[in-house]
Amino acid sequence: MQTIQISPSDYLRSVAKEPYIALRNRFAERNMALNDSPVSLISRPGLTRFTSVGEGPVRGLYSSAGSFNSDLFAVSGLELYRINAMTGAPTLVGAISTDPVGDVSMAAVAPIGDVPGYLFIADGAILWVYTDNGHSLGQLQVSGLIDDGDVVRMGATYYQFTNGSVDAGTPAGTVGSPWLVSRAGVVSTDVASLYFAVNNIGLGGTTYSTDLVRNPEVEGLSYSSADLFIQAITAGSSGDSIVTTETGANMAWNNATLIDGGEAQLSQILLPDDSGAISLAHINSYVIVVPVQSDAFGTMGRFYWIEPGETVVNPLNFATAERSPDGIHQVITFSDMFWLFGENTTEPWVTTGNPAAPMTRFQGILFDRGSWEGTAVKVKDKMVVVDEEGGVFVQANGQRRVSTPDIEERIRGAIQRESLFSF
Repeated sequence: MQTIQISPSDYLRSVAKEPYIALRNRFAERNMALNDSPVSLISRPGLTRFTSVGEGPVRGLYSSAGSFNSDLFAVSGLELYRINAMTGAPTLVGAISTDPVGDVSMAAVAPIGDVPGYLFIADGAILWVYTDNGHSLGQLQVSGLIDDGDVVRMGATYYQFTNGSVDAGTPAGTVGSPWLVSRAGVVSTDVASLYFAVNNIGLGGTTYSTDLVRNPEVEGLSYSSADLFIQAITAGSSGDSIVTTETGANMAWNNATLIDGGEAQLSQILLPDDSGAISLAHINSYVIVVPVQSDAFGTMGRFYWIEPGETVVNPLNFATAERSPDGIHQVITFSDMFWLFGENTTEPWVTTGNPAAPMTRFQGILFDRGSWEGTAVKVKDKMVVVDEEGGVFVQANGQRRVSTPDIEERIRGAIQRESLFSF
């Protein structure tokens, strides 16, 4: 009788036209009691269904101890679900994407004091934020040209559009001396300028008054060509008392005060140039946001960060991968660093504790090795990634290759097929 050895893993060598040997529901375990082949093939335990959500495909799963009662969040197709960690009961949070293409990245920030917990979601096109203790919201709708002299009130702060100097008189944000906002005579530009003034992220002395300070009660959440969306800075229902008014004939708030504070909310977050978000990570209360990489938008190699407790991306809070101009595929927090995986290189970065320069590249570690998009994962105290050539590497006290030639051949085939059918 001839003994046929069973392979401890899948085997495929298409170049040599050898038969494909598949290993199903088994894993190899070293067994020194055996002589000819010191490996036992152990049966994997079966899986039981925990829950079922949406119509699929499932594009992302996320759970973090200490955030949202350790509940599981899942993006199935176009929809975000929250799944009770104990019972498995799913609750539909809302729709996010308009086209279910690609994986979804998520990162959570635990509540601190009066600041609620946030779940950030990047669906490849839009950056979203979810909280179960929402901020009071307001929407200013602009139906036509904003006129010279039109005044907008948000809480106790007033803003006036002007054709003249933004520093004329003594602007102070009061009813008698509003902050002055430059009027361009183009609706989309003027709405954007008001958004910048509310958040104090534009050009003082040009876009708005030089001495302007950020609104202490509300912040601009996002804007479109004819709409400004704001929220109370403090979470909860207390923001429902914040008054909103306007004097312009072509402007109108959706309500006389902000509304819906304290309720569960899913909202969009505006990125500079409306570039979209593809990957997220959380480290030391900061949220790292990788935008869609584009030469046209100037975002190739760039990432942004959201300040602790904030849900707004300041256009000035960005840095660029330094070693190579390749685009960033993904960001992963590992150890006390966040790692930027690019097309041809990998860079670790750290937070500095310096508010003036909170992010810097960690010196002394750099890999001239890229990644296959979306393959980097953290597993306990190790990080695993597939490089651009199909090799599988483990990062833990150095980098170690763990893939075999047959596995790499199959991965390279998948990479080639993906590149053929990606648009």
